[in-house]
Amino acid sequence: MRKKGKTINININKLNNLELTVHNTLSEIIKDNDHLKILEAADYCNVSPSKVSKLVRKLGFESFKQYKHFFGGQPIIHEDKQISSELERLKHFIDNFDPTLVDEFLTLYKKYDRIVLYGLGPSFICVEYFAYKLAVVSEKNILVSQGEDHAKHLVDEKTLLIVFSVTGKFASFENLFNEVKSRGAETLLILEEYDNSSALKADNIFYLTQSAQNEKKLPYEKTRTVFFIFIEEIMTKLMAERDTLKQDESSRRG
Repeated sequence: MRKKGKTINININKLNNLELTVHNTLSEIIKDNDHLKILEAADYCNVSPSKVSKLVRKLGFESFKQYKHFFGGQPIIHEDKQISSELERLKHFIDNFDPTLVDEFLTLYKKYDRIVLYGLGPSFICVEYFAYKLAVVSEKNILVSQGEDHAKHLVDEKTLLIVFSVTGKFASFENLFNEVKSRGAETLLILEEYDNSSALKADNIFYLTQSAQNEKKLPYEKTRTVFFIFIEEIMTKLMAERDTLKQDESSRRG
């Protein structure tokens, strides 16, 4: 099917046995339920949401929504990467959220005893909230900072420094990253807006969206909603792991 000069080539033969089983199940369900969410689809098939997401992309679709449209008999609409209203932008983010980013975050997070969360302006409010939530489920040393010199003195070789920034352009983090890396710490920069022109020096960079907020807004005027959604997804996973651990310990004692 062709639209706006793009082509989707669907080759079922590329799928392995599990992927083919998942696809066959979903393609039937979608015929009767075109409002199916990716998390529901994963539950139906007893697989992770990331497995569904990979299947969709392996078949050449841009999103689960596009996959649903095709196999539900609806017209294919290619995703528009241009700036839209904030509600539409957030809806696109939620509909296409990739849970593997949460898993990648937790892999880094679990490696370190000390976590330093850093943000400027409204992003500092986000990291304060995140620190509060993490302290509820974690025995790690969770610290927050909005001062470069202060943050440098908080880190050591057992530290992961996590910086939240909407654009990465409001302030330069280069000196901060260089200093904390010289002390043996690892760095993670979490950006909302994707920008492949940014010369950013973090060990790890997560881009949460492929979109941008209104260019007329200054960085401190932009929303942090995507950050809070990402934080809540991380907390949901951590709390589930905590509850499972408690149940296992209770079973062993019983």
